[in-house]
Amino acid sequence: MPPTNTQGFLSPYRVLDLTDHRGLLAGCLLGKLGADVIQIEPPTGSSARRVGPFAPDAPAGEDSLYWSAYASHKRGITCDVDGDEGRALLLRLVGKADFLIESAGPGVMQRRNLSYGTLHDVNPGIIHVSITPFGATGPKSRYADSELTVWASAGPLHPNRDQRGVPTRISVPQAYLHGAADAAGGALMALMARHKSGRGQHVEISTQASASLATLSVTLAAAVGHKNYSFPADGPTKKKSLDLSGSGARTRRSKWPVRDGILEMHLGLGPASGGSANKMFAWMREEGALPPEFADWDWISLPARLQSGEISDEQLDDARAAVGRFVARHTKAELLEIGLQRGILMAPAMTVEDLVKSDHLAKRGFFEVVREQGRERTLPGPFAAGCSQGFAPARPAPALGEHNREVYSQLLNLSGAELERLAAARVI
Repeated sequence: MPPTNTQGFLSPYRVLDLTDHRGLLAGCLLGKLGADVIQIEPPTGSSARRVGPFAPDAPAGEDSLYWSAYASHKRGITCDVDGDEGRALLLRLVGKADFLIESAGPGVMQRRNLSYGTLHDVNPGIIHVSITPFGATGPKSRYADSELTVWASAGPLHPNRDQRGVPTRISVPQAYLHGAADAAGGALMALMARHKSGRGQHVEISTQASASLATLSVTLAAAVGHKNYSFPADGPTKKKSLDLSGSGARTRRSKWPVRDGILEMHLGLGPASGGSANKMFAWMREEGALPPEFADWDWISLPARLQSGEISDEQLDDARAAVGRFVARHTKAELLEIGLQRGILMAPAMTVEDLVKSDHLAKRGFFEVVREQGRERTLPGPFAAGCSQGFAPARPAPALGEHNREVYSQLLNLSGAELERLAAARVI
């Protein structure tokens, strides 16, 4: 039976999504593109349903906004794939699918006798996508994982340290989102290959590798030409290294408190980004907020004066303090407008509330509103413009087992009586 969707680039295809909280986004992205994505949960529910933040307008177990966001664009069924009968049901569904995505961890699918070899025997065209923390092989493949350990193992926590040398965690959990997004991309590449060969394949994603690749601008700085680049020292030193990369220079400060939040701005040195700092100082001069000792500073040529000792670290700190006092007077919206007018490289750090209320996103039609179990949920819409026919309309995240009868009867021709028996036996 063909998939139920009629809109979207992937409307001819069906996805079986066995992922938990570590891979939920992959199927969501394919669903946005029109694939018929069937989220398969254990009868007790996915671990993703217990991930916050939680909505105040829903009872416990139905209040995960993480689930609302990343299980959207899917139908939902339950199946105990660890049991013999549930495994048999899944394999029957594999025969009618194009993709199977899972995040069970290395070795789990083999123990279930659901490895790629087994899936291929049932359906030679199946594309099996595995999302793992550290890859399926290697000395760390069986390590316990968490958001924090994946980020630490991937590398980004090393350069992101405070002035005491202590790593700072990534604020919003997103390591697994990088892995899941790469899984969706890998699935599409395998689909292109299948169009040529007629065969499916096994795509393996290491979330550690995905998180590392997401920060190449720092981790590969030396390799791409910044010969003298070095990560900040493990702790404070008397002589701070000069960073000409435009990523904050010396102190690496880029977060500035303003009247209603945080501004992201790098006071860069040198020809790459010093011009933006000059524009900031010109604005301060016009507003009478630039201390006279900085009146002749040219941030483009400032590195030479710093390296010669003509300008001290203390003076550089004083200049930044003056900038901090100046921007603290303004709101994020005011600074955004000034930045656009004057060409100053700065942007407000947007909260979720800021994004939902953004005039820019509203005018682009970015958000879509759905009704999930009678409750209103606002979801991100298509992630590309100009090809509306390539995306399917938003559908809310499913309730637990919401589409059991629909999917099992349509795809496997199971009767109502058989479904009741399976439910009573906790197979579904």
